Amino acid sequence: MMPEREPILYVEPLPSSRQWVSQNLAISRTKAVTYVQSLFPIFTWIYRYNWTWFLGDMVAGVTVGVVVIPQGMAYAKLAQLPPEFGLYSSFVGCALYFMFATSKDITIGPVAVMSTLMGNILHDVLPHLPQYKDTPWVIAGCMSLVLGCIVTALGLLRLGFIVDFIPLPAIAAFMTGSALNIAMGQIPTLMGNNSVKGFNTRDPTYLVFGNFFKYIKHCNLNAAVGLTSLFLLYAIRAGCKYSARRWPKREKLFFFISTLRTAFVILLYTLISFLVNRNHRTSPKFSILGVVPRGFKHMQVPTVNSDILSAVAGKLPSAIIVLIIEHISISKSFGRINNYTINPNQELIAIGITNIFGPFFGA
Repeated sequence: MMPEREPILYVEPLPSSRQWVSQNLAISRTKAVTYVQSLFPIFTWIYRYNWTWFLGDMVAGVTVGVVVIPQGMAYAKLAQLPPEFGLYSSFVGCALYFMFATSKDITIGPVAVMSTLMGNILHDVLPHLPQYKDTPWVIAGCMSLVLGCIVTALGLLRLGFIVDFIPLPAIAAFMTGSALNIAMGQIPTLMGNNSVKGFNTRDPTYLVFGNFFKYIKHCNLNAAVGLTSLFLLYAIRAGCKYSARRWPKREKLFFFISTLRTAFVILLYTLISFLVNRNHRTSPKFSILGVVPRGFKHMQVPTVNSDILSAVAGKLPSAIIVLIIEHISISKSFGRINNYTINPNQELIAIGITNIFGPFFGA
């Protein structure tokens, strides 16, 4: 008969705060390397890059690039800046974003809502900063740098989950209101009565709407150019949609034609403008963009001082919210359409980095 063994007494030590910190917050070498690698998603796919991807990216890049050129200059005008700053912003954003991002369908550059917000901010703060009246891009560059630092910090601290708590109706209302505001602000320019004394397209939307009809008799030749080009844009899109249904085997061809309609209309009306205004350059028959300087004329270290920071401090929260919501909502929608998920934290880092380095190139 085997002797009975005495039960082994096991006493679990009481947990301590030091033990919890060492197990959960201690940074090991492996964790540090993994974290640094996660900041550069490009290293997860660049070694698998192939010629098939390259050919597709080349077609997409040319297509998007042709559209981004007029679009970027138009959005720069929305931001109350010379048109070349839209080109700077488009170039620098795209050149940096792909290294840090988790979305494969986004092109980084000036966008309608943020450009409008920047224009409103400059309109509000310039009276308090008269020394920058002729160089408003200095204020815009300072804001871009500050916003980039804040958004990058949010991404590094892994606070991207906050975006998930933003209510969808609020986003929809914001985007709808912004679209109405932008459209109503551009209609007077399209019709040519925006130059009337006392008509400020930066007023509240309802005032711009009322003043447009108040001064509608001052519309000029710009209306003919604006309305016909607008009609042509919609006509090409409708024609391509019909043709894609009529000839489904050539659907991709009609898709590219529809995508490039903006570039086609811009080139067509640029030719018309040249033919009409070549002998009237000092007093053109209708409004033209003007001279767009070549090269990076505004490459410099951004100016950050207490005067600018104190003037724009109250505008930063709204700008941060718009910057985050607009980008994350669009990138998530592309992810749902194309069956992949984005990392909100990494997207915050990506847009933060592009906003930090962009102002050094004039973006």
